[in-house]
Amino acid sequence: MRAVLALLFIALSIAASGACAAVSWKHPAQVARATGVDLMALARSLRALPVEARLAELARRSPPESWEHRLAHELASAADPRAKIAAANDLLVEIEQRLDVGAGWPRASARLSALSSLLLATLSFLAQAGPSVIVLVLGAGAAGAIASAAAGRAGRAGASRKREAIDALVDVVMGPLDGAPRAPSAAPRRSRRARP
Repeated sequence: MRAVLALLFIALSIAASGACAAVSWKHPAQVARATGVDLMALARSLRALPVEARLAELARRSPPESWEHRLAHELASAADPRAKIAAANDLLVEIEQRLDVGAGWPRASARLSALSSLLLATLSFLAQAGPSVIVLVLGAGAAGAIASAAAGRAGRAGASRKREAIDALVDVVMGPLDGAPRAPSAAPRRSRRARP
C-alpha cells in the first residue's frame, strides 16, 4: 500500500509541476506572437525611405491581420496629425494589453508548483512513504517552480524587446507631425505604462 501511495504522490507532483511549467511558457509565446514580423528590422529598413512612403511600405511588408498592418492602415487614413496621434495611441494601448495578458501566469505557476509539492510532501510524510519519496516530490515541485520562474523572466525580457521595437517602428512611421524635423532632445513616445 505504501508503494502505491508513494508512486501516486510522485506522479501527482510531477504532473502538477509539469502543468505549471506548461502554463507558464504560454506567456513568452504570446509575447512573441503579439506582432507579425521583426519590428526592429522593419523600422530600420523603413527609416531609409522617404516619410511619405513609409506607411504604404509598412502595409505592404506586414501580414494582413497583424498589429503593424493595422497601424499602417489607421495612420494612413488619419485626417490630420492629431488623428494620427490618437490612432497610434489607441493601437499602443491595444498592443500593451496583448503584451501584459498572462504576465502573472509564471509567478502564480511557480507558487502553485511549490505549494502543491509541499502539500504532497506533507501527505507523503504522514503516509510514511519514506524520505526518498519526499525528496522526489519536493524535487519535482522545485523543478516546476524554477521552470515557471524562467518563463516569467523570458516573458518579461521578450516584452521589453517588443516594446522597444514597437517604439522604434511608431517613431519611424509617424515621422515629423508638423513638417519640421524633431528636436533630438524630444522625449520618445513609450508603449508601456508609466510605472510608479
